[in-house]
Amino acid sequence: MNSIAGKSNENSYGNLLIGIGASAGGLQAIVEIVDLLPTHFQGALMIATHRSSTAPNVLPSLLQNYTRLRISEPLDGDKLSCTHIYIGRPDEVLTVEGGEVHIDLDPEHIRNLDRIDDLFTSIANAAGKNSVGVILSGMLWDGVDGLKAIKEAGGTCIVQTPEDATFDSMPKNALESVECDFVGTTIEIASRLVELGAGRNCQ
Repeated sequence: MNSIAGKSNENSYGNLLIGIGASAGGLQAIVEIVDLLPTHFQGALMIATHRSSTAPNVLPSLLQNYTRLRISEPLDGDKLSCTHIYIGRPDEVLTVEGGEVHIDLDPEHIRNLDRIDDLFTSIANAAGKNSVGVILSGMLWDGVDGLKAIKEAGGTCIVQTPEDATFDSMPKNALESVECDFVGTTIEIASRLVELGAGRNCQ
């Protein structure tokens, strides 16, 4: 996905839409954040991670042990639902168009490991000021361009404190490249997400 927020920005999704991107060492960080979100959390979360296309997708079943929010591996065209966590399969690039989930099986995208950028940019286009991007532990640069798109769209950019991350490359690269709105530990990030969802009423 190469569209730039602000140029083809539909902003048709009115609820809080959060993208979480992680790579090496990010699984524990995701669990810690999801574990602290309340059952009534007023937002939708979409998670993109770097995994081998042949690896089993254990994340949905793992997270279900830590939350009562609904978790699913969506199908192409599924309508976005609030208080819901969407997790792409290892061989998929997960994005959103308007209020629908879009699944891309393009092996070039998967091999290039730009799936976090693709997800975040699509969230910026779909949700505008209601978009949130969260970068957690990982290596290399994926997520930087996506955070820039979210920032340009008026959304919120959040990064895990490098010292709190198992692998600090992705958080450091994000902080060096984007003027982020919030930097913190996984516990602090969860609290910030709860604050962003407070007072909202999902439609």
